[in-house]
Amino acid sequence: MGGPYRTGDVERLLGLGEHVLRYWERELPILSPARSAFGRREWSESDIALLVRVRHLVKDRGLGLSATMDTLIAERSGAGAGAAAALSETRAALIASFFESRRLAERLQSCGGSPCPL
Repeated sequence: MGGPYRTGDVERLLGLGEHVLRYWERELPILSPARSAFGRREWSESDIALLVRVRHLVKDRGLGLSATMDTLIAERSGAGAGAAAALSETRAALIASFFESRRLAERLQSCGGSPCPL
């Protein structure tokens, strides 16, 4: 497991600009990344999993932010709450794998073709 992740990492993963992340954070109180001692946003894997879901609802399904918030609340309550939690855990694991594979790829590149310990 990794993290916390910087906003730049999240932007690249989701293909969104920082202004979009800030807007979503302002409009969706469910999004609340931690802050570093310097006031920078620090996104956890669960934060990113939630952002992935928000991105899907907004970009792929065409929902507005109000409808997105209603959908997120509905998913986390009632009969579907268990399934939503399991999907959220799976998303978080996939995100962790993504960042770990990227970290390993960067280490391999830094070796410049020479054998290097991982």
